Amino acid sequence: MTWRMESNALPRHKVCVRICALLLLATRLPAQPPLRATMPDSVRQYVGTAMAAFRTHSVHQAEVDWRSLEDSVVARAVNAQTPAGTWAALAWALRSVDVHSFLLPPEGAMKTLTGGLAPSGARPAASRPLGKLLDGGIGFVIVPPHTGTNRPAYVDSLQSEIGALDSAGACGWVVDLRENTGGNVWPMLAGVGPLLGAEVVGSTTDSPPGVGWHYREGRSWKGGNTPPAEPLGWSSVAPRRVANANAPVALLVGRQTASSGEMTLLAFLGRENVRSFGDSTAGRNSANTSVPLSDGATLIVTSGYPRDRLGRTYPLTVAPDELVSSDQSVGGDGPLRSAVAWLRRQSACAARQ
Repeated sequence: MTWRMESNALPRHKVCVRICALLLLATRLPAQPPLRATMPDSVRQYVGTAMAAFRTHSVHQAEVDWRSLEDSVVARAVNAQTPAGTWAALAWALRSVDVHSFLLPPEGAMKTLTGGLAPSGARPAASRPLGKLLDGGIGFVIVPPHTGTNRPAYVDSLQSEIGALDSAGACGWVVDLRENTGGNVWPMLAGVGPLLGAEVVGSTTDSPPGVGWHYREGRSWKGGNTPPAEPLGWSSVAPRRVANANAPVALLVGRQTASSGEMTLLAFLGRENVRSFGDSTAGRNSANTSVPLSDGATLIVTSGYPRDRLGRTYPLTVAPDELVSSDQSVGGDGPLRSAVAWLRRQSACAARQ
């Protein structure tokens, strides 16, 4: 799903079904002349309220002709008799402005939108973080997606893998984010926290001064230096600490690294002894604001872009330090091989070779 700063992120499979249904409708919705007389005043007001909220929160506020865009929405939804009849047009407007902004209809409406095929209520099995010790004493950790609110078991597992590899004598780290398509960033930051090397590891352009992304003792949160009573990401066991908090870290990224996966990448950038390998990311690393509408639909609006710990802004795609082909038909896992080679040249690992 989209990366969201809120802790109540929806499960990815439900978000995807709901977005895809709307996009399908939007592609079938032709532009029509602005015959506003057929649209009830209440529906016209609904469109106006939604577009005003979109404008208020959008990071592109100063770049868009909002009056023209709203007129286009009304023209596309000219025959709408209910707010639901405008959803596809609103979804079109959101996507026209930003690839990471979208509309989520109420879940109860999905059966109609999908032609009777309601999304399954079953939650997919959670991906479990995995770790192993590579030759030369290099710790390898996979950070998978995390959907929904914080699952302590996810954070515990990730910290446990890091702790076990550190106890085994890891001299450096490979953090694999290539299949991290996003979800909730806070459990990810809480899980990889022992490797971040700092407490404040990022922020967003729409946040006031002094508000950043924090990690401390197994907890992650957005805000000031004092952790909230209920952090956004946390573990249920004693947090791990690594023997060398400045050990070199190689980050593996690619086209599927998206949203919160990209945010996790950015949390490492600016740290000493860090280098990334692979392909450019998906370009969905934005801070999104949720705006509920009167009928239960929700606008998800890109309201800001992330900054690393040094204050550098990353508006879309993040390119790796070393572009390496992921074609495994040519010599195996190229990004991993390059990452390991770099780590073996770092002083912390060179003595082991």
